[in-house]
Amino acid sequence: ALLAVDTRLRREASMDADARWAERHALAREFVSRTPAPDIPAIPDFLPARNEVDQFIGEGLVQGARRLRGVGENAGAQHFRQKVLPLLEAKCLKCHHGSKAKSGLTLDTLAGMLKGGESGQPALVPQDAAKSLLFTLAASRDPDERMPPKGDPVDAGGLKILREWIEQGAPWPDDSRSVQPANDNAPVTRAQLKDAGLLPAPLTGDLAFLRRVTLDTLGVFPSLEEIRAFEADSSADKRAKVVDRLLGDPRWADNWVGYWQDVLAENPNVLKPKLNNTGPFREWIHESFLDNKPMDRFATELITMKGSSLGGGPAGFALATQNDVPMAAKAHVLGTAFLGTNLQCARCHDAPYHPFKQADLFGMAAMLARKPLKVPASSSVVLPDAGAREPLVEVTLKPGSSVSPGWRFPGLLDPDTPGAFAAGAGDSRARLAAFVTSPLNERFAKVIVNRLWKRYFGTGLVESAQDWHNLQPSHPELLDYLAREFIINNYDLKHLARLLLNSHAYQRQSAPNASAASPSDIPLFAAQTRRRLRAEQLVDGLYHAAGLPMEVGELNMDRDGGRGASTFLNLGYPRKAWHYASLSNERDRPSLAFPRLQAIIDTLKQFGWRPSRQEPLTDREGVPHALQPGILANGVFATWLTRLSSEHAITEASIEARSPEALLDTLFLRFLTRRPTEAEQTQFLALLADGFPSRVIPEAQRKPIPWPKKIPAVSWSNHLSPEANSIMLELEQRAREGDPPSNALDTDWRERMEDALWAVINTPELLFLP
Repeated sequence: ALLAVDTRLRREASMDADARWAERHALAREFVSRTPAPDIPAIPDFLPARNEVDQFIGEGLVQGARRLRGVGENAGAQHFRQKVLPLLEAKCLKCHHGSKAKSGLTLDTLAGMLKGGESGQPALVPQDAAKSLLFTLAASRDPDERMPPKGDPVDAGGLKILREWIEQGAPWPDDSRSVQPANDNAPVTRAQLKDAGLLPAPLTGDLAFLRRVTLDTLGVFPSLEEIRAFEADSSADKRAKVVDRLLGDPRWADNWVGYWQDVLAENPNVLKPKLNNTGPFREWIHESFLDNKPMDRFATELITMKGSSLGGGPAGFALATQNDVPMAAKAHVLGTAFLGTNLQCARCHDAPYHPFKQADLFGMAAMLARKPLKVPASSSVVLPDAGAREPLVEVTLKPGSSVSPGWRFPGLLDPDTPGAFAAGAGDSRARLAAFVTSPLNERFAKVIVNRLWKRYFGTGLVESAQDWHNLQPSHPELLDYLAREFIINNYDLKHLARLLLNSHAYQRQSAPNASAASPSDIPLFAAQTRRRLRAEQLVDGLYHAAGLPMEVGELNMDRDGGRGASTFLNLGYPRKAWHYASLSNERDRPSLAFPRLQAIIDTLKQFGWRPSRQEPLTDREGVPHALQPGILANGVFATWLTRLSSEHAITEASIEARSPEALLDTLFLRFLTRRPTEAEQTQFLALLADGFPSRVIPEAQRKPIPWPKKIPAVSWSNHLSPEANSIMLELEQRAREGDPPSNALDTDWRERMEDALWAVINTPELLFLP
């Protein structure tokens, strides 16, 4: 009820700003309308097309098939652009390009590679990596000869890319003999697409679609009621109606908070919140998506950093105490989040592998600080004396030099362009927000589009969501089209989501790495990529399927409120996975433990969630490891999920089920969004059928549930008391045991039902979107 009142009052207070943003969006639409829209490609009739997204994807599949049959650009040349060139730029071209190349060796032309440098040996011998100095020096373990001499060496993956390219004959994009064969507009047939492995996969089944789209939009498994309503709908547009329903569900906001906490490095700490952490601006993120705030407004409010710093508002983004240049850290976050620019290296020196100078980062930082900034000695590397080996990096801002506020990214937006910003002339933060979100700055809209695409397809139209340097979109016309749609529709993320979710490309059957399967490693999206659940989706989905309330206690060390928010944050009672944060109890004090909170945090951590977010991140670590099945099989959270307590949804289902077959259907539908196979029925019914008729204990015969007695609470003010440790150890024991089982079910049958539930939760299928 309080949240509903808060939402109503917030939206009423926002009305004046809503009107100003409506005017700004009208100007953006007028600007975009001056340029012609991308042409929607015509594709063969045999390719499915539910909307414009499918037409662009279909054109990409046709072009992919042409490349495979030798029509269009050579696949090896495409491979060079996508894989080899970024590696050369990162490791070689800083020293070996142009007329001043070191040792006379140029690696930016094919002729230069074949000629070699002062040594007289060619850097490249096509089809022979062993004779190519480019490869042998990169692979050398001798520190005196390996290249590059400074920085990280070429890793195993990079060496593999180089070797394969050389052994393929070192195809080069500028070699007209291989790049532009004739008849590149010849039609492509269905058979040719099929032979190339690029024929679009068929639509996934209804329940698989429902599970995928519900997880992608709401972050939980579909409920039994939602499943049955969807199955009962026989209309032709039932999937579109589901998309509309889900986009109107308030849980849409919950599913986005964890993503943006990572991207924006939201890093609150319940203990000493100003210790180089951010404030908890999570509530503002949640409210922004709850209100479907336009994304240019979302970025603007974050950049201007108004509101509460410790109560959940965007001012919490400004906090970064005990940091020599806190606004430089914020500029780095904003660059990766909204511009696809990685400014991290420019904190201490000019970026060696990116085109950014220190002044670029510090100019943006000064805009955020609203004043000139001096470069501290702690944010500058010390270069070697003259005569030593030339360093890889350059320092163009000396310690103590002052940098004025200023936008130094003319490649994204010329700061002198008339109409580049419409407001904030006297406030450098507002001016920066206008530069970032201006429709003249095409990068902003494209970065947001790419983020949404990557979340729904597993692979971005641009490979990296946060660092676009040297990367080209796989479908540039589609990216242009979606960015234009985004701006014309007031930067509404739900409008974009509706386009993508209703496309045939999104609803196709999945296959491992399907989106990246192409003749030149360009993602073509003939099928959906099988994606793993995010940590928050796993925890929230399991709680939702089990029908259990998330009752784990208060995320607060100062429970009696004696210290105040500047010393201890009170992050409230977690109800969703995004509510959690680092517990800050690394001092190994048992009295400061949070046993029930820790059980959820331990689970989240094993699946990629970060308790501490010192740096912005989009793509979490996705490599599976042994602790993941271990914690689902044996962790405290697993005990709670599989204990058929009075509150558990499967307890109620077990009591009400008319047959073991119906109960098994309910179990599978709630947790896996499908019915059991014939083999699974045989296996599980052998466990559940025995004793099923007598499983329910009559009410008069039920023994009282032995609820534990209440014990005192531990807070910072009393955690050093002698009994504090004993109390916390008792709470930890209770957490391990979980809630007592229901007294309505026969013990032997209940334990077998719990085994069945455990088996379903621990199937690998549960960890993936279908």
